[in-house]
Parts: sequence; structure tokens; C-alpha cells
Amino acid sequence: MPNENLIPFDKRTEEEQRRIASDGGKASGAARRRKRSLKDAADLYLSLPVSDRRRWNKIARRGIDPEDVDNQMAMIIGLTEAATQRDAKAAKVIVDLLGDTANDSGGAIEDDPITKSLKETIDAVTETNQDT
Repeated sequence: MPNENLIPFDKRTEEEQRRIASDGGKASGAARRRKRSLKDAADLYLSLPVSDRRRWNKIARRGIDPEDVDNQMAMIIGLTEAATQRDAKAAKVIVDLLGDTANDSGGAIEDDPITKSLKETIDAVTETNQDT
């Protein structure tokens, strides 16, 4: 059986235990860096301007400042449209983004400038959707 070849961690020498722990720490650091780079890539892509001219025009017609027409705005508008059409999952995502609870620093999430900006954007898009 393959299990017969396994040696329990506590039965290994201190040197082996240190080496295994070191290897695990290195692998953990690499995984953290990879995840961070994925987050950075997502942040970069979301901050890029909308490349589809029709989509850009559709967003701009809603009264969004042309400087703010990026992929993040397109995503928020899409979520808002879905939520106003009774898509509960989209509504939940928006509520989770905005949050109604205190953050870790003890202040309300509503005090966060990014959250305020998101709320203003969602309010503007919602008003535009209701007008049409």
C-alpha cells in the first residue's frame, strides 16, 4: 500500500520538518503573489475605457461623464439594469458592493469615497432607467 511509505510529520527529524515548513511557506507566498497579480489584472482591465463604440455611446447617453466610461462603469450599469428588471442575484451583488454594515476600521462603509461614488453612479443609472 502507498500509505506504508508515508512518514508522519511528528516522526520526521527537525531538519526535515523545517525544510517541509519552508517549502510550504514558499508555496504559500507564490500563491499569494499569483492571486494578487490576478486582482491587479482585474483592476487594470476594469479601469480601461470601454472599447465597443456602441456600448460607450449607450453609457454616455445616460449622462455619465465621458471620463468615467470604463469597463467598471459598464459592469455597474449592467448589474443595475439587471437588478431593476427583478434579477435578485444582481440586486444582491449591488447591495453587497454598497454594504449596510460597518467595515473593519469601525466607520460606516458609506463613508468610503469609492462606495459613495458607486452609490451615486447606481442612483444616476437607476433614475435614467426609470425615465425611459
